[in-house]
Amino acid sequence: MIGALWRGASGMRAQQVQVDSLANDIANVNTTGYKQARVGFSDLVYRPVMEAGMPVEQPQAPGSTVSLGTGVKVASIVKDFSQGALVQTGEPLNLAIQGEGFFAVVNGAGERFLTRDGNFHRDADGNVVNDGGYYLAIPAGNNQDVPLNLPPEAENINVAADGTITATVNGQVQPLGQIYLYTVSNPAGLEAVGDNLYRLTPACGQLFYGAPGTAGNSETTGTPGPVLGTLRSGYLEAANVDLAATMTRMVVAQRAYELNSRTIRVADEMWSLANNLRR
Repeated sequence: MIGALWRGASGMRAQQVQVDSLANDIANVNTTGYKQARVGFSDLVYRPVMEAGMPVEQPQAPGSTVSLGTGVKVASIVKDFSQGALVQTGEPLNLAIQGEGFFAVVNGAGERFLTRDGNFHRDADGNVVNDGGYYLAIPAGNNQDVPLNLPPEAENINVAADGTITATVNGQVQPLGQIYLYTVSNPAGLEAVGDNLYRLTPACGQLFYGAPGTAGNSETTGTPGPVLGTLRSGYLEAANVDLAATMTRMVVAQRAYELNSRTIRVADEMWSLANNLRR
């Protein structure tokens, strides 16, 4: 009965994490570029119900040991990087990635982050930045990045599907730069840090970058990587949260939490009956 108490408690803890994760997905249903999370569970260790070699028990056949699990735990919380719907905005520096890849942005300390949020604009210095002031990065070699800068007189800015930027400057159409996309060999290894940003970790594997629509090259070895997606100017990628499916999973998690709490209640009642037995 004590075991049932702990198993029920482990189930309640695990389902609480599931409910918290689903609530966070629902809260970010309107967050640009947000990717929903998936909670993975695993069972805990098993212990034999009948110990081998007990003198009061009959010998068991090989492989027929009866064992009982000790509960459940949260094994992982990973992001689902499937494509979200594209929402038209009409702003030329609002960029959506159709396919695989991330934008690279750099903060004031020079730290690089990856993001699917393409809500960019020009700051006072002409740098293309996101809502947090992180500048859109262009690889400059030797693992260095430089900001994408547009002259203040640039008008009618156009971003092609391959990332080429053109604009009208002093009455003439001129090329102004190239946007690159990044990806990693293991996106599940990215660390979500908030503000629609992901930090690179050793679990990500190799980092690849290249022009949209081309096979990226490894930043360290130069070997080719996966084909990167293309850009859609004037669009933003919406969150990939399916509200109907998420609410269904929320109901299932709530019911599982309720049943685990009922398990604890039943075990407590059985323990109370055992304590009150009279000869």
